[in-house]
Amino acid sequence: MNAANDSNFTDPAPDEGRGTESATALPYSRFVHWMSLGEKTLAALFLFVILATMGAQVFARYFFGAPFPWSEEVARLALIWMTFMSAAFVMAEGRHITVDVLSPRLSVRGQLWLECLSHGIVAGTCLLLLIGGIRFVWYVGKVGSPSLGIPMSWWYGAVDLGLLLMAIHSVVNLLQVLATGRPSVHEGIAEEEALHLEMEQSE
Repeated sequence: MNAANDSNFTDPAPDEGRGTESATALPYSRFVHWMSLGEKTLAALFLFVILATMGAQVFARYFFGAPFPWSEEVARLALIWMTFMSAAFVMAEGRHITVDVLSPRLSVRGQLWLECLSHGIVAGTCLLLLIGGIRFVWYVGKVGSPSLGIPMSWWYGAVDLGLLLMAIHSVVNLLQVLATGRPSVHEGIAEEEALHLEMEQSE
């Protein structure tokens, strides 16, 4: 009888946990998840292209006596796109290099406003650079690359797309901070910092 009562008493706990998780879910989290997943997929694809073309170049150099004329150019183009796709999802995860000098010395409310200011500055800077970048891409679009004749707009367009994605992530981060009313905490980064601190103390 007591066991039945205990089971009846503890059954609602999972529902309460799910309710708490849904209540604390960040706004636009699903949008950020799928956007970051697409950026990571593209970055991984470009990395595969780099490894494949560099491997083909080494193979051709040692077995045919001359590398493929297009391999280095393709690898360079893939590297540019991989860099800015990676910069976009790293922005979403808050893993860009930062210098936390002022933030730890502020109150929670001060940290909130400082983070809002930083997201606004990053978004504004990316959009300003994007405006100039679009003009430049339009100007050099008719020029082709030396080996394959790929329009230069495909080269410099990676920068514009990366700036646009980083601006979107910054705006979404700003909206999430304003919606929650507290500074954002990235669990992965916090765990890594705790691990590094523990390793330093153990040494």
